[in-house]
Amino acid sequence: MMRGQESPLSASPALATVKARARKTGLRFWMERVLQECDQVCAGFGPDPVHDLRVALRRCRSIADGFIAIDPDPAWKEMKKAGRRLFSRLGELRDVHVMQEWVGKLASPSDPSAIALLQFLAAREIELKQEAALALNEFDRKQWRRWSIKLPRRTTRLRQGSMIFKHLALERWLHAHDLHRRAMRGRSRIAFHKLRIGLKRFRYIVENFLPEQHAAWGGDLKRVQDLLGEVHDLDVLWATATQIHAFPDEESRRRWQQTIADERNSRIHVYRDKTLGKSSLWYVWRSELPQGRQVASAALARLKLWASLLDPDFEHSQRITQLALQLYDGLTGALCVSAQAAEQRASVRARTS
Repeated sequence: MMRGQESPLSASPALATVKARARKTGLRFWMERVLQECDQVCAGFGPDPVHDLRVALRRCRSIADGFIAIDPDPAWKEMKKAGRRLFSRLGELRDVHVMQEWVGKLASPSDPSAIALLQFLAAREIELKQEAALALNEFDRKQWRRWSIKLPRRTTRLRQGSMIFKHLALERWLHAHDLHRRAMRGRSRIAFHKLRIGLKRFRYIVENFLPEQHAAWGGDLKRVQDLLGEVHDLDVLWATATQIHAFPDEESRRRWQQTIADERNSRIHVYRDKTLGKSSLWYVWRSELPQGRQVASAALARLKLWASLLDPDFEHSQRITQLALQLYDGLTGALCVSAQAAEQRASVRARTS
């Protein structure tokens, strides 16, 4: 398998094991890991160090992405933005490394098209290593270390596996599932690319914030993401080969096109087997996310958390709201209250309960 070398959480059903693993892979762990991997990668920007630093950065950025949705502290966006340029430059370099692996897998060393591709990728690798080195030098490690102390403290306000995180996962699921349906209808390269990104965002919420679900789903989520990732790799390889005119003749072009199409289609076929029909993985994942009234309840819980993080004295605000509700009830008395007013009162009540 060409992608997805990051190990998932253990599939053990024991919650204690899941929680112990989570402590070793929390935000503080990954932010410190970024600094360690920065020291490792600068030795030569080889494939493994580049991959390891991207994994650490991606973990931090995906955790920040989750908390941005529920915590208004601007430091989350600042941290995510700080790693964007480095992550992007490393991503381009990683793409070159992956294409080099694919060329070695799909063709013999004497293939003229393979030789042309590898020569182009070697030159491009040198350029991208220089750009990655510049991005690494610009990366503010002191500020990153300050965030590594501040931000993990804010994560303690909300326990992993809570209904709020399940609601966030449901949002990601709904978006990704819509992209899945579009890809199954149109089957275009762009549709599969968007699906890959949508599924990735859903997976990261589950991976970072729902340890029990990740213990059960982690293997399947990783597998289907890898399948879509490899489809994307093959699309990028074909686009690169045609862009640089790597084929010496039409016969060579047809042979490469067929080889890449066969590899691509085989992965799409496996993806379809896992995600279509009554046993679709999409339905398995949806079954453990909020249903019915739980959706509204979880949404209100998110609003309450957001308000509590914004309000310097949330307990005082709760007391004021309780007094307002008492006055409302007293004034209405025996009067008939409309269904809309009753619903609005219930909404206010839910946010302070």
